[in-house]
Amino acid sequence: MKEKGTLTKHLLILCAVIITALGIPSITKADETNYQAVVSTDRAAGKVTYTVKGLVLDQNPDASTETKAENTTDTGSDNKKTIKLVVSSTTTKKNVLEKEIEITPQNCIEGTHTGTFSLSDLNYAYDTYTVSFVIDEKSIPAGNADLSIHSKNISMTVKGENSSASRTISLVSREAAGGVLIPGAGNQVSLMAWPVSSNENTAKIIGAKTNILGNNGLVWTTNISQAGTLYGDWNVKLVLTNTVKTNINIKLAQSTYNVTPALSSFTVKKTKTLEKKQSFGVYIQGLKNAYGINKLSFRIYNSKGSKVATVNGKRKNTSGSQFEASVTMKKLNYKLDAYTIKAVITDANGNTRTLDKTVSVDQRAKGGSLSVTKKAKKATCTYKLTNAYLPGNIKKVDFVLYKWNGSKWKKQDTFTVKSTSGKKKISVSASNLGIGNYRIKAYGYTAWNKRVLLDQQKYKLKKKDMGKNGWFYEKYNGKKYKLYYVDNKVQTDVTKILKLKKSSATHTNNFYIEVNRAACTVTIFMKNEETGKYDLPVKTCTVSVGRDTSTVAGTGALTLHSSYTPLGNYSICTNGQSVKYTMKPMVEPDGSTVYARWATHIVGNVYFHAIAVGSQSHYALSSSTYNRLGSPASAGCIRMTVADAKWIYDYASTGSTVKIVKGNSKKPGPMGKNAVIKTNGVSYDPTDPAVPDSRKKADYKAKRISGYMKKNGTRVGY
Repeated sequence: MKEKGTLTKHLLILCAVIITALGIPSITKADETNYQAVVSTDRAAGKVTYTVKGLVLDQNPDASTETKAENTTDTGSDNKKTIKLVVSSTTTKKNVLEKEIEITPQNCIEGTHTGTFSLSDLNYAYDTYTVSFVIDEKSIPAGNADLSIHSKNISMTVKGENSSASRTISLVSREAAGGVLIPGAGNQVSLMAWPVSSNENTAKIIGAKTNILGNNGLVWTTNISQAGTLYGDWNVKLVLTNTVKTNINIKLAQSTYNVTPALSSFTVKKTKTLEKKQSFGVYIQGLKNAYGINKLSFRIYNSKGSKVATVNGKRKNTSGSQFEASVTMKKLNYKLDAYTIKAVITDANGNTRTLDKTVSVDQRAKGGSLSVTKKAKKATCTYKLTNAYLPGNIKKVDFVLYKWNGSKWKKQDTFTVKSTSGKKKISVSASNLGIGNYRIKAYGYTAWNKRVLLDQQKYKLKKKDMGKNGWFYEKYNGKKYKLYYVDNKVQTDVTKILKLKKSSATHTNNFYIEVNRAACTVTIFMKNEETGKYDLPVKTCTVSVGRDTSTVAGTGALTLHSSYTPLGNYSICTNGQSVKYTMKPMVEPDGSTVYARWATHIVGNVYFHAIAVGSQSHYALSSSTYNRLGSPASAGCIRMTVADAKWIYDYASTGSTVKIVKGNSKKPGPMGKNAVIKTNGVSYDPTDPAVPDSRKKADYKAKRISGYMKKNGTRVGY
């Protein structure tokens, strides 16, 4: 064992002698613990400077000068000693740069070696790096080198209206004073944008490359339409490139912006002028769009969401910020509905975009409120419709009255109010028709004549609502008369109420009969037992008198060719003889013969009689002749309906006074003037009991007659 140790010692001494003889410098092992390494980073230049200290070179002072000289010319690799620079990424933990550094007296001054590396050596991989050295297989840490992009200090802002093509986009720096956001030289930042709905690889430049230095921010005022013409959300990013390293393309920050047309107001208006035109107005103001405005249209949708019409907007100014249109009900096919209106622009590129904002317009009928006011003293009801509305205004209103007959609602009457356009209150008053349950319906008519139910009400009439019932003394034209009322209506025929008997050989009705020539009425009076006067009207008839109403002569001027009804005092059968005919042939001025039913003689050739016809048939009466009742039309006789002529024939006894007066058309008599039935195309008198009720009913239903009298005397429709 002693021999082996002695041998090893000798070998080591021999090696030392050889190294010294060759003049090779050496790092003494005794100095390992004195190695120190540090780094400093110049971010602006993208450069790292490192310093290694404690490197002592051993030049073997015992070696001869001659030997040293020989060794200085020896360049063999076996004579080189190095240290290794190791740079590793703190992100990937991988070495990105390993460099052997030969230590020489020229680069190692007083044991210190200084060197550099840059972003170029790192292939422009921006990162934070750990720097160390390997010396004699020992790792000596030097520290970290920050060559990273300070992304946390970078943000971006996008400013500008969604409707504007011009946006201000900024790279905002929060880097401290004197700091550098991005290390190295040649750094440039540009803007790129792409639709959110597309891939990022479709991005296009909207902001030119701009140099970035130190901790400065950047600002671009750019036109976003450079990226495309789509609407909606867009992505925008800050992209780093470098003039030295051309394949660098790094996203520094990302944000979004939106491209949407905008407007300040979107409204619908209804004016009196527009209502008259059966339309409403649609208006847009303050319209802006990033891609320009070529035209605008309004699309109209019904309550079910279906498009029913498209109306082009009219540009109201050169900038295209104002549009309007008039929408007619005809365009909407006259459908009453609640509509939604959308505005669609066509931009300068030919693309269309529906604006986000919509408006609605209610073109439905508004029924308003229908009220019923009962006026007991007058036995009337006032029907009032308030705040009803129809698009284009209400042309007229029908108040239709129904009465419950125990099984169904039966129509009683219709009251029409015209010229209701624009009125908030529409009313009509009508006489009550008797106690019972009623329903009133208000129908409005549109300007295009569509009938629409607006509202309805039920009400009940009691006895107290019916006004006057029974006998009342009332003044008329300066005199008092005894009149009979039923539900506040003066009865124009009280024959049944008085239980009058027909005139006969055993019974006389002594009447006072007054013919009002101007009013074309005949009123029959009987003596009132309470007053002893002829102040009790029994019946009134609407008649036709002679068509010559200017003549005031009496009977002395009557001839075959005269056509006036003589004024004066006469009597039934003035000659004192009962002259009555169920059918009376009469000679007309032209010589023709006509036939008059139920004729009762007054004086001369003047009679009460039904309208004469050319034959003895009940169906030989023309409508035009019948419809002249109530106005002067005869040759002098007093024409009457069949029913009225028969009443005179049946009830007026010979000797009853007949007074024919000039009269007053506005004062027909205390019982008033009965409405006249109108006929259209029928050839009979609707009051004639000889005509079957079934035929009258059919013609009434077909509106060929406005009313008729049944065989039992009941009136229908008048």
